[in-house]
Amino acid sequence: MHLFYQPDVKVKELDEEEARHSTKVLRLNTGDIIHVTDGKGLLQKCRLVLTGKKVMYEVLEVFLIPKRPYSVNMAIAPTRKAERNEWMVEKMTEIGVEQIDFVVTANTNLESLSRVVNMTRLNRIAAAAMKQSQQFYLPEITLNKNFGSFIESRKENTKLLAYVPDNHLVKHVIEMVNRNTDTILLIGPEGDFTPDEVLNAKQNGFNTVSLGATRLRTETAAVAGCHAVNLAYILDL
Repeated sequence: MHLFYQPDVKVKELDEEEARHSTKVLRLNTGDIIHVTDGKGLLQKCRLVLTGKKVMYEVLEVFLIPKRPYSVNMAIAPTRKAERNEWMVEKMTEIGVEQIDFVVTANTNLESLSRVVNMTRLNRIAAAAMKQSQQFYLPEITLNKNFGSFIESRKENTKLLAYVPDNHLVKHVIEMVNRNTDTILLIGPEGDFTPDEVLNAKQNGFNTVSLGATRLRTETAAVAGCHAVNLAYILDL
């Protein structure tokens, strides 16, 4: 399936980047069949119509792909390097995630925040990952600068915090996911959460969980955690 992204269902034309990919890379031509999604579950089977430099399409069939019966939401303190944030967004989207929230914590480097969390670029990367993995829902990506307000606002049924106190065993994240309910997993920054942040999260219904025996970088922890939550939903635990 040749899958393309067009967020405006009223527009029957691929944007410049998508058009170039369809004609220069995939060598598609007038009459070829493609599929187009709006990133909100709508899937259109279309016939290409090349008009000059424009790549238009005619809609042949329309399908509405249902959402999953649960939501995987990942909240991560952004790293100091843009490419690591971009990598984790790409991989979590491929694995399956409904929402990605970047959350500023006490140990977040504020000076580079606007550079390392580029929302336009992150959404473009997520769209490419959605198409590559043959999905039809684009994850919502947000930036939250107030840790306390963010923690207090969460409404998920299962709220988890990747944090293991010294000399204290906690359950692995995969053991703490309740099937068919919404889950949020919070991943800390380099330097981890402060004691006050951990206390705040616990007071707002978050349970501490482990991601394994080894210490992981923030971006690795985010991808491993996202995979573990998805895996928990399909395993008969």
